[in-house]
This record gives sequence, structure tokens and C-alpha cells, in this order.
Amino acid sequence: MPLPAAAAAALLWGYRAYRVYQAVETAATIAEGVEFTAHLAERREQIKKVLKSVIESFAQEIDKKSSTFAQIDHGGRSTISRRGKEGTTYKQYIDRKVPFRPAISIACTWAKDSPIKVPRRIRKKVGGELVAMTIDVFLKQTTASLIFEAIDETLDWQSPLKAEPNYMNGKAWLGEPPTRPRRISEVFPFWPRPKGSLAPDLAIVEYRQQPFHVPNVFVAVEIKFPNDWVKKKQMEDYVDLMNRDAKKVALLRVPEDCTGYKPEGEGKTSKPSGSTGGKGRK
Repeated sequence: MPLPAAAAAALLWGYRAYRVYQAVETAATIAEGVEFTAHLAERREQIKKVLKSVIESFAQEIDKKSSTFAQIDHGGRSTISRRGKEGTTYKQYIDRKVPFRPAISIACTWAKDSPIKVPRRIRKKVGGELVAMTIDVFLKQTTASLIFEAIDETLDWQSPLKAEPNYMNGKAWLGEPPTRPRRISEVFPFWPRPKGSLAPDLAIVEYRQQPFHVPNVFVAVEIKFPNDWVKKKQMEDYVDLMNRDAKKVALLRVPEDCTGYKPEGEGKTSKPSGSTGGKGRK
């Protein structure tokens, strides 16, 4: 049964309005993508300047094993729990000795305090009607990963710190050169990921001139920023990835396990200080 002329016209108008809305949304997304890409490039250059001493230190230590630097680390602070029995449940991962903790702490603290900001469109009910609006989302983990990736790139992909490297069925997804993590996207390096892959936030290799195959990973570090809670399955997945060797998995909570952090009662939280390179001291 054919639609009345008025109804057909209304339907056509609605369809055209929807197409216009889609076009506007697409244009806005493209514009934001261009802006975001430019922002990432700007951040990379900023990172290279701010963390110049870290990069220089890593360059000088190119032949040294990561385990050498782990010996001077004091581990995290399992005596501090964000909620529940976190300190007890994940104690072995929190207390793990992590090489280059001072440098990692500087990167993570900066990411926490100055994260990349991106707009996200949402629809929210206001007065019973769905209203489109834009909110700002702060990408702390992405910012930290971008810092580690920028350091790695500056060192011709021979940094000991590998940001979110992908593993497919336990095998490292190598790029070119093979010490570089392979990515799907050239614009946004950490997303999307290959389907079925597993990517620790940070993999610290033992020998940085060799690929980040599991046997060459000294420790895989899960990084948790405020309001991002530890998940048991996630930690178990990393243990499985490291061939069931729990000693090769660590948990670093920002800022609790960062160098220079002072718990409440011992003064205000301070930013990591002191040496910034691999030879960092407490």
C-alpha cells in the first residue's frame, strides 16, 4: 500500500536530514583526526626535548642488560592499596623489581598530569530527549605509551622499553627493524590491534638489540592510572604469555609505585626526581 504524499515527503526529508547529519559528523571526525595527528606529532617532539636526559642515558647503556638495572630497584609499594585487598592479592606483581623505574616514573607522572585530550561524541537524555554533545576524554595510558614509543623511535628502536607490543598466540608481532613493534595504524599506533592479540602496556627487554620475543622480555609491566583497577584475568593472561613465569610480570600503579611518591602522612605526593636514565637512583 503506497504511503500518502505527506508521509512520503516527511520520510524523504528525514532521510535527507539524516544524510546531512552523517556528512557533518564525518567531516567533523576527519577534521578531528587531522588535528589529533598533528597533536601527536607535536607531543612526540615535546617528549624528545623534555626527556632528553633519559634518551641520552639509554643511548649510552645500549649494550647493558636490563637485569643489571633491576638489581638497584626497590620494587613497588604493596603496603598501599587503592581498594580492597589489592596490596595482598597482587603483592608479587607490585613488589617486582622493575629496571629503569625512575625513567618510567617520570613518563607516567607526566602522562597523568598532562594527558592527551580527545573529544568524544555522546548522546545524553536531557528533559526526556536525546541530545548530542561532546565531552573531553583524557588518554593517560595512551600518553604514557606515546612517550615510550617516542624514546624508542629516537634510539632507532633500540630502547629497552617497548610500548604496547602485540603478541599473537605468544609470538611477537615484529616490525621493521625487528626491534620495532609492528602496528596496524600509522596514525594512531596503539589501536586498533590485531584480533586475538595480547599487548602488555610495557615490555622491558633484556637485550635491547634483539627482538622482543618472550624469551628476551625481562619483565612485562601492567600500568594502572587512577580509577583504572587491576583485573585478575589480565594479570593471568600476561603470566600465560610469559610462558607461565609470574616473575616476568609486574604491576606499576601511578602514582603509588612511582619513584618519588610519598604516601599520605609522609608529605604530599611528589613528582619523580633525581637521575632520569637507566642508572637512576632512588
